[in-house]
Parts: sequence; C-alpha cells; structure tokens
Amino acid sequence: MKISKKKAYIFKMNLWTANIFSIAVFVIMAIITILLIDYTAIFQKPFILTLIIIYFAIHELLHGIGYFIGGTKLKNISYGIALEKGIFYCMGYQEITKKNILISLQMPFMVIGVITYIIGIIFKLRVLTWLSVFNIMGAAMDMAMFIFISGIKNVHYSESGKPDEFVLITDEDLTKKKSIFLVLKETKDYKKEDYEFKDIKRFKCSKSSWIALLILLGLDLINIILGW
Repeated sequence: MKISKKKAYIFKMNLWTANIFSIAVFVIMAIITILLIDYTAIFQKPFILTLIIIYFAIHELLHGIGYFIGGTKLKNISYGIALEKGIFYCMGYQEITKKNILISLQMPFMVIGVITYIIGIIFKLRVLTWLSVFNIMGAAMDMAMFIFISGIKNVHYSESGKPDEFVLITDEDLTKKKSIFLVLKETKDYKKEDYEFKDIKRFKCSKSSWIALLILLGLDLINIILGW
C-alpha cells in the first residue's frame, strides 16, 4: 500500500474554551445591541426558545449548503444533535479542499449572523436581531476554526467520524501550530482510503438530546401560555 508523504492531523475541539468564548461573544454583542436600539420591549413577552432551536437548525443547514457549494456530494452530508456536548452539527463525509471548508464554516456566520443582524438593526426587528446574536454566539467556534485553517497554506479537510473532531491533511508540520480552541489528538500517515466513508446516516440525535429537546419545548410552551 502506497503511503503519501502527507500527514493526517486529528484535532479535537476544546469545548470548554469554545463555550466560554461563545458566552463572551454573546455578552459583547448583547451590550452593543442594547446600546444601538431600545430593547426594553423584548422583555415584555417571553422569548421563544423554539425559535432559537430552529435558528440553530438553519445554522447547520447553511453549513450543509456550504459543503454542497464546495463540492461535497449530498449523500455525504449528515446532520446531528449532541446536546450533552452542547452542539448541533453538520458533517461532510468527504475529503475537501481548504477553500471548500472555509466556505462551509463562514456561511451561517455571514448569512444568518452578520447580514440578518444588520437588517434587524436597520428595521428594528427585535426578534430577528436577537436570533442573529444567538447565531453569532453559536458561530464563534466556526470562526475560530476558520482563522486556524486559513493560516495553513496547503491543506485538505475531512471528518474524523466524531462531531467534536476533524482531520486536516497536509504536508506542513502542524504539531507546533497552537490554538486555545483545538487540541491535537493524533498524527498519522495519510491514507486516502481512510477518508472514504460508507453507510453514512443522514441524521443523528443522541437519546439525551431528544429528552433535552422535549424538556425545552415543554418549558417553552409553558412560557408562552403564562406569558402571552
């Protein structure tokens, strides 16, 4: 079997630092938003948690569209929920170029983050603006990955099979490339066949995630009944 000179670097997301960063981003965006527009009216009615969940689902759908635009086949795109890890996710089970993964990473941030935030501020659409703030918070890790991968000249991207891990394939030495959001889990010789996935499930949701979603939707229903 012919082994390429390229190496496969398996990175694991540091969800602790990522979540802290996301909360910090939310706080900053919330302060900016409150300063830009009088948002006292938003607290007069309950904010609907279901809308946030739907917005996060759209976030992942946009990742999938980004994968597809970049050349990933539809049959290789999978979605999932792992709330025990605090994430919704989209995975493209196909080796792709640097340009392709960067397109996928920035799609939700730009489309339902930056653009919708600007629209919400201009037209004083309070719910849309706050949903955009939540999305920008959720895209913080995407942007951290975007910056990290942008700094590598020649690289391909692949999934590892786990929602909080990914693989960077390159002939550059990434062992000294650091990020507080990522941990280098393993380095091995690159073999193309290792990243040709089969029997891909189009949607995955852990049992704990189903339970958590039902609880959230139930609380939301009670919130709406009591608040409206």
